[in-house]
Amino acid sequence: MGSILVTGARGRLGSALYDFLVSRGEEVRAISRNELDLSEKAGVSKCLAALPPDLIFHTAAMTDVDECERDPTRARRDNVEATRNLAEVAAALNARFIHFSTDYVFDGHKSSPYTETDTPTPLSVYGKTKLEAERAVSLLVRDHVIIRMAWLFGVERDFCSFVKGEIAQGRSPKLATDHQGSPGYIPDLLPAIYEIAQSSACGIFHLTNRGSCNRFEMGQEIIRILGSRVKPIPSTGAEIGFIATRPRQSVLSCAKFEQAFGRTPRPWQEALRAYLKNTG
Repeated sequence: MGSILVTGARGRLGSALYDFLVSRGEEVRAISRNELDLSEKAGVSKCLAALPPDLIFHTAAMTDVDECERDPTRARRDNVEATRNLAEVAAALNARFIHFSTDYVFDGHKSSPYTETDTPTPLSVYGKTKLEAERAVSLLVRDHVIIRMAWLFGVERDFCSFVKGEIAQGRSPKLATDHQGSPGYIPDLLPAIYEIAQSSACGIFHLTNRGSCNRFEMGQEIIRILGSRVKPIPSTGAEIGFIATRPRQSVLSCAKFEQAFGRTPRPWQEALRAYLKNTG
């Protein structure tokens, strides 16, 4: 695949993707915020000119949905300006660009899973900045793929870690019932990301595990698998204290990916069980 650059090397997806690519024998370099501020165009140009990469996986982003609402200036800098800078340089270098986005670009008013052709109408600062980043990539880079993902788990500091921490403290976690989504197990998705990158495909793909749930249902499944007697408390986002407005449902249809690559992700419950049995 040539020389590869992964941004967001300290993030959940970026670090896992870097390790996966290295395990495949790829020539890959990862950069984090400590090494390069992607919102500084001159620094981005200089860094990439020194490589230069044939393929860029852009995982870096401000992903804390409520923090984006508190600090929209930073959210715009990290999610829009950084992506635009990187995309402009990638285009100049004729590098293939794989950009990662989110289910939060949708407003949740649809009653069925969202497809890649549905019109995004984000409700939050996070969703709006990620959509603007998508549009910058689409406009600037000819050879690009946008992969929308959701509810990632399978590494440290994920939703499973939160629920396990509550269990360890003997607390009953408050879990939201008013947002339906599609969990995505990172180790399951990495081979699919790799396959998309190796192909000549361009445009938008949705990528999650199969099935959907709300956070309360996912939490219940975690507790059941772990054999705990803790009872989660069904709550609304407002009761929990969420700041940003979440879509009522943002389930993603992966039919386009499945048809293009002949790969169907396993159900999220099966992936969750495998993850928790391996990590305890």
